[in-house]
Amino acid sequence: MDRDRLRSIVRSGPAPARAGPVRELTYEPVDADGLPVDGARGLPAFDGATTVGTPFGEVLLIEHVIDAGTPHGAVTVEDCDLADPDALGVLTGRPFTGLESRGRSPVFFDLETTGLSGGAGTVAFLAGCGTFEGGAFRTRQFFLQGFAAERALLHAVAEVLGDAAFLVTYNGRTFDMPVMEMRWLFHRMTPLDAVPHVDMLPPARRLWREAVDGPDRSCRLVALEEALLGFTRVDDVPGWEIPHRYFDYVRRGDPGPLEPVLRHNRLDLVSLAVLTARAQRLVREGHTAGHDARECVALGRLYLRAGRMGQAEACFEAAADHPVGDRAAREDGLRELALIRRRQRRHPEAAAAWNRLLALGHGRSPRAREAIEALAVHHEHRERDLESARRFALQALQAEADPMKREAVRHRLARLERKLQRPLL
Repeated sequence: MDRDRLRSIVRSGPAPARAGPVRELTYEPVDADGLPVDGARGLPAFDGATTVGTPFGEVLLIEHVIDAGTPHGAVTVEDCDLADPDALGVLTGRPFTGLESRGRSPVFFDLETTGLSGGAGTVAFLAGCGTFEGGAFRTRQFFLQGFAAERALLHAVAEVLGDAAFLVTYNGRTFDMPVMEMRWLFHRMTPLDAVPHVDMLPPARRLWREAVDGPDRSCRLVALEEALLGFTRVDDVPGWEIPHRYFDYVRRGDPGPLEPVLRHNRLDLVSLAVLTARAQRLVREGHTAGHDARECVALGRLYLRAGRMGQAEACFEAAADHPVGDRAAREDGLRELALIRRRQRRHPEAAAAWNRLLALGHGRSPRAREAIEALAVHHEHRERDLESARRFALQALQAEADPMKREAVRHRLARLERKLQRPLL
C-alpha cells in the first residue's frame, strides 16, 4: 500500500470503534535454542539511557552531549553551530525564509532501520536527533525496544521534529523521511508537512563529488568525513550489518552488539552537522574559501543556479588561477567563465577566456575543442577577422575525431574560403 493511499485513509477520519481492547504487535524473545525466554525484558543498559512517557506508553531515550571544544577531524564541534538561511537557499536551490519563527535550532536527523531499501515493511528502530545547545552538540536517540513500542517512538520523534527550525538529513528526502511518513501513516498518525527540510546529499554531490586529484569520490558520509574533515572512524559497524544486529537483539534480548550501532548513528549526526556548516561557510565566504579549483568550480555553479552571476564569475576566475588543481579543473573554470560572459554579450572578454583555456596546452580535450570552435565563430561573425577564423577552423579539423563534427568543420572552412576569395569593395 503506497503513501498516497495511506494518506487518504488517515484523512478520512478515525476508524469505527471496535469492541474490546486493541492489542499491539508484540515479539516474544527466544534463547539460543529458539525457546521462549522466561521473565520480562529489562531496560537495556545503554550509557545515557532513560525512558520518557508518551500518550502511547514509554519509549527508550539515549542522550549524549558532545562538548563544544571536542575535535571532529580538522574542526571543533562549536565551529559548526551555524544556520544561515541565505546560504541554505543557495545550497538547496530554493529560498529559506521565516526560520526564526519556527524554533531555536535545526535538528539533524538520521535513522537506523530494519531494512536498507525502504518499503512498507521497513521499521525505524533508532531515530537520532542532534541539536546545538550553547556550542555543544546534544544527541537524542529514540530506541525501539520492541515493536509494540513503535507508536510511542513515532510520537516522541514527531514532537522533537515538529519544534525544529528546520530538519537536516543526508539522503533524507528519499529514505529517512519517507520511512517515517510511512510508519506515521501506518499508525494513523499525522505526518510532518510544514517543517522545512534540507537534504544535504544533493549539495554535497554538487560540491565535492569531483575530486581534484583523481576520479570522482564517493559521497557517502563516511567517505566525505575522511576526504574533507580528516576524520576516520575506528571499529565502525558497516551499514549492511545494522539490521541483523537489531533483529538479533529482538530475538535474544542482548543489547551489547547494538552499542556500536548507537555510536555509528551519533557519528553520522555529528558529521552531518559539520558538513552542513562547512557547506554554508563556503557559500557565505565565496571563492576565497575554496580549497581547490574543483571546489571553486562547484561553488560557482551553485551561485550560477541561484542567479548570482558576479559571485559565480569570481569563483570561476579563482578556479582558473587556483594553485591546487589539475588542468581539467582549470579548463572547466575558464569554460564557465567564457559562457557567462557570452550570455552577457561581453564577447571580447569571453574570447579572452577561451584563449586562456587554449593556453593551458591541451588542444584535443573536449573543453579545448569547444574553445577552438567558439573562437572560430567569434572571429568570423563578430570580429570579421576571416584569417583568424580560418586558422581556428583548421585547428578544429585537426583536433576533432567525430566524423559528423569534422564534416561541419569542413563546411565552415569552405564558407570561409569563399568569403576570403571575394574581392574587397
